Amino acid sequence: MAARLKQKARTRQALVDGASQLLDKGMADPSMEEIAAAADVSRATAYRYFDSAADVVWQVLSDRVLTDIDEAMVRAGSDLIARVLAAEDAINGYLFSDPDGARAYERAMLDRSIRGIGTEFDRAARRLRYIDVALEPVVDQLESSDFRRVRHALALAMGSQAVPAMLDTCRLDVTDARDATRFVCQTIAEEAVRLADRPRGQAHRSTLDG
Repeated sequence: MAARLKQKARTRQALVDGASQLLDKGMADPSMEEIAAAADVSRATAYRYFDSAADVVWQVLSDRVLTDIDEAMVRAGSDLIARVLAAEDAINGYLFSDPDGARAYERAMLDRSIRGIGTEFDRAARRLRYIDVALEPVVDQLESSDFRRVRHALALAMGSQAVPAMLDTCRLDVTDARDATRFVCQTIAEEAVRLADRPRGQAHRSTLDG
């Protein structure tokens, strides 16, 4: 039984590794047949482990590791704006270095949702972990509602959804796209600093309110 379980784990990993190799070669939308061939297994075998090629792609991209959060913050120190920009660079720097991979991940996520097999654990929410660490210097100085507002606003500018928004919808190149996401993150961080300096209990009023 143990040998059989180990073989199943090896086969599943072979499929993930095969899909990873295809993605690294620039194949943003590999078929199950191509993934199976890369893993040296049959198409039928591949479908015993994954429901679709999108599921394999999702697994590959979910498993890939970003820069360690502590490493990302080491140079930023306690400066909030520097920390937020370090988080943006760790997340978006990785994603925009492989736009097709980010698009493939989003497509896989949508496919899982449409087919009704998505779960609350599908997205690793890594961006929120990075954002929370970046905001540590002001977390005790912000009202809880302000913290949530800042946290979630930053999440809009970091992550795989930013890739199609910037590159496909806005038709920017990667350099201009990253300039835009950094600008957004810096602006939000500056607002967070202002909110942190405000006396606690004072009604929220954004600098954008005029």
